[in-house]
Amino acid sequence: MHRSSLIIATALFISVPVSSELWAQAATSGESPSAQSPVSDQEFFTKASSDGAGEVQMGQLAMQKASSPQTKALAQQLVKDHTAANKQLAALASRKHANVVLQPPPSDVMDKLQSLSGSDFDKAYASAMVGGHQKAITLFDAASHSSDPDVKAFASATLPTLKHHLEMAEALSTHPPMGTP
Repeated sequence: MHRSSLIIATALFISVPVSSELWAQAATSGESPSAQSPVSDQEFFTKASSDGAGEVQMGQLAMQKASSPQTKALAQQLVKDHTAANKQLAALASRKHANVVLQPPPSDVMDKLQSLSGSDFDKAYASAMVGGHQKAITLFDAASHSSDPDVKAFASATLPTLKHHLEMAEALSTHPPMGTP
């Protein structure tokens, strides 16, 4: 059976609790931890909606505060894509009688971003998007193993977009725009 490889998350606000024991089991079994212990559908709806709202909120901030056109373009793309995905997720959750989070909880990352400006903001935003999307990929990969075919389909269909966002954020993070120290 084909399993997409996981990108292991290192930091920031989108998280799926995964113990080191599960990673150790994964290392010995060859399976991803998400395949061994998928998140419940309600956990997925709650976490994905909360994190998606946070992505939109940070993207809107970046569209205002970013100093480089590349960072603003990334933020604009993320706001557009996450707004659409959030609407689809909310509609799916409604059909499943599940709850979603409409407003992101307070975040240390958001607080930090609000305090920065110029190239410092751009670097911190790109870094936050790398870490956030790594964790989102882990969450959506876990949900792609759901026993509910609709949840599985939504998560699987969203994964390529999240991976593309990660690539864009990594490119911005590792190759800052010209003129950025």
